[in-house]
Amino acid sequence: MLAGCGSPSAEEQLSSAEEKKEELQGVLQTEEVNVQKNKLRLDALEEDISKMQSIIGNSDIDEYVQIVSEYSGTLEKELTDLSETVQKAKEEDDLSVISKDIDDISSSISEAAGKYEKAAEGLELNEYLKRQHSSLKLANDEIEGALQSIKNGADSESMEAVDEGLSQLNSASEYF
Repeated sequence: MLAGCGSPSAEEQLSSAEEKKEELQGVLQTEEVNVQKNKLRLDALEEDISKMQSIIGNSDIDEYVQIVSEYSGTLEKELTDLSETVQKAKEEDDLSVISKDIDDISSSISEAAGKYEKAAEGLELNEYLKRQHSSLKLANDEIEGALQSIKNGADSESMEAVDEGLSQLNSASEYF
């Protein structure tokens, strides 16, 4: 008779909590895989640049390698922070968590991209590195747009929009 009152039983609550936990674990795994993919792409880019450096005795290449290393380190850190923030927001079912942190993350990434572009501006690069540089500039634009989409989604309390922004962010890694 009590079961008909509408409040879920302990078993139903436990089952619901376990389902949510499994869902969150799946989301976390997906985000961790995406962060790892981006890290591998950045590592591959750094390795390609290092290979070019050993072939060509150009001091600008040494400098470019350093610039890309600094940029990729910042990008990796901020994207990891973003992933953790999104995961926390999903666990707490509270998108304001993202809204609180996204501006700092976006600002750090934007600043790193600006430093990268400014530092790479005057360097004399070979054709291969010019293409890589162009790809990174395109990626920076895509990342900026994706972060804005994530922010807009969080501000409008739409997890679907946040997920679309994350998808855009993951697509930006194609440029690496």
